[in-house]
Amino acid sequence: MLDELIQALSQSQNEAADAVLLEALRLGKESEQAVALATLLRRCTVRGLAGVVAQFDGLPERLQLTVIQNIKLFHAALRECGRSYDPGVATTAMKLIALGRQGRLTYVLSEGLHGTEEAVSRAACEAMVALARWVATETRRLQRADFPAPSNTAFQPVRDADRSAVYLQLMQERPEIEQAVARAMDVHRGKYGPELLRAALLLADSPTSKTLAILHTTKHGGQTTMVRRLQQTPDSEHVEAFLLAASHASLRTHFGVVFAHIAEPPVLDAILRKTHWLKDPQLQLCMHQVNRGLWWEAPDLDKDLSRRDNHDAARVCEWIAASGVHDVIQDQRLEQVRLHLKDHLAGRVRVLRVAMQRPRSASTALLRSFLTDPDERLARLAAREFVRRKPADYETILLQLMTHCPDSVGRVVTRCVGQVGFDHFWQRFDGLEKPDRKAIGLATFKALPDALERLQRRFRSGPVQDRIKAIQIAQDLGIGEQLVPNLLQLCHDPDPKVRSKAVALLAGVKSLPPEILLDNVLNDADPRVRANAIEVLEAQHRVEFVPMLAERARSRHSRERANAIKALYSMKVVTASGQLSNMLQDERPEHRISALWTLRQIGFWRLIRQVADLAKADPQPRVRRYALAVLHSVAHILDNLPKKAAG
Repeated sequence: MLDELIQALSQSQNEAADAVLLEALRLGKESEQAVALATLLRRCTVRGLAGVVAQFDGLPERLQLTVIQNIKLFHAALRECGRSYDPGVATTAMKLIALGRQGRLTYVLSEGLHGTEEAVSRAACEAMVALARWVATETRRLQRADFPAPSNTAFQPVRDADRSAVYLQLMQERPEIEQAVARAMDVHRGKYGPELLRAALLLADSPTSKTLAILHTTKHGGQTTMVRRLQQTPDSEHVEAFLLAASHASLRTHFGVVFAHIAEPPVLDAILRKTHWLKDPQLQLCMHQVNRGLWWEAPDLDKDLSRRDNHDAARVCEWIAASGVHDVIQDQRLEQVRLHLKDHLAGRVRVLRVAMQRPRSASTALLRSFLTDPDERLARLAAREFVRRKPADYETILLQLMTHCPDSVGRVVTRCVGQVGFDHFWQRFDGLEKPDRKAIGLATFKALPDALERLQRRFRSGPVQDRIKAIQIAQDLGIGEQLVPNLLQLCHDPDPKVRSKAVALLAGVKSLPPEILLDNVLNDADPRVRANAIEVLEAQHRVEFVPMLAERARSRHSRERANAIKALYSMKVVTASGQLSNMLQDERPEHRISALWTLRQIGFWRLIRQVADLAKADPQPRVRRYALAVLHSVAHILDNLPKKAAG
């Protein structure tokens, strides 16, 4: 039955229904009040909603929130209540206009401000200041994109919709609020002048603001007050008005003096949001005088950064770049900012942008730090800028970077360094240690796509030493597989050293058929070339070459003969030991020395007695010394055997 009664009251056209519902709202319990309020909102009559406004202060908080959420339904009721002769009702209506952010009803606040009731005029002034504060805060949030980011990117459209809704609301409400505050500043001369001035400065945050236009409006009632306030050090919430007003003729002369005395952290933080003003030469001087430059010291800067969020901390770098201090000091301070923002990508982007905007002759220490930035995109931008500036020894720095940089950064270095990088590696190759040769060489060949082609050109032309050096580079880097055609051509080079070096490198190429070398290399006039060719055959371990190796084991050249015996032993040919024994007894000293070398290589210690005889009674001192060295090595091996067994 109660539901039927509520339904009847909701559909009734009689004003008495509003009286009944308002009485229930005033006297009922909270649950009954909620039902009465919902019914009044459905009826949406001016009398009923005006009664809700009159009772607003006595409602529970939950119902007050419901009223504010449905404030647009109260537009006509707020207008009527704001003009009420009852000061309490008028005051409540003005408070609701501020809470509901109803900028289109600011004319009601203007009427109340100029009324005779002090309580009403005070409430109207407070509502205007509250609306101005809301406009300034939301505008700043839009400018800084200061909206909480959801953890799931799927909610990004919702976030963008919230921003769009705030923007549209500001566009609808802000002009009315600005107009009301500017008119109140012009007409009202009472004791609420300071509060209205505060509201006007809050709204003077853009060149199109109606309250900022007060400075240029002749005979405006609030112009003198506003100019006088802007000649003083601003509060943090009035920084935008302070900076925009600097273009005013009567304020410009005072601007530098005022700026030099700004030392409060909140004001400095607010000024950071308008750092484009730091390009003004006069402001650079004033800013350098803030705290007499003491905040540039490293401990003070760390303390200053620790109290800022990442967004404002990134803006500090623009202050540093505009400070005029030496490049080295700037790099140190900017590096502090970069390290402070190690987990904030947008902040590091801002620091890098500042570093890139500095003069070309400035220090590049900060750019070098960005070359190893964890974000690949920043490292790539830093590499491009570093190459553009071309500091001293930049090729060496970039080539060292190639050993551990991402692929995209490596491509930037490749395009920029080019031939210079290859020539630099070529010149440094002889002075590098073997591990460094391989690391830097592989990085160079990875960075320079045409490095292999440049090395091939070194094979085909240039002096003998250059061709030998090119073969040595290929051997150290292990890229012989990619250079087989060039190496085969070098096997016919006029210089025997080049032919020998090329054949030695081909010995490590597993994919090369040995038949390619047999006809040309094994019959080469130089014995060193033939010896290296035998090593190629040994690496293949193919039985069909045993007869040829047995023939070479009786060669007149000691090295060729030794390599052949070693190859036969590695293929487990039984005649290898006899050939080695005969070589140890050869009348030619160089053959006996080569036999000792072969014995040490293959470890065939059954002939150790012959080695001892050579060490004791050979007529050649060179042979005796070499045989003695072999005996020492055998003794060292035998000494280590018990230790290994015990271990």
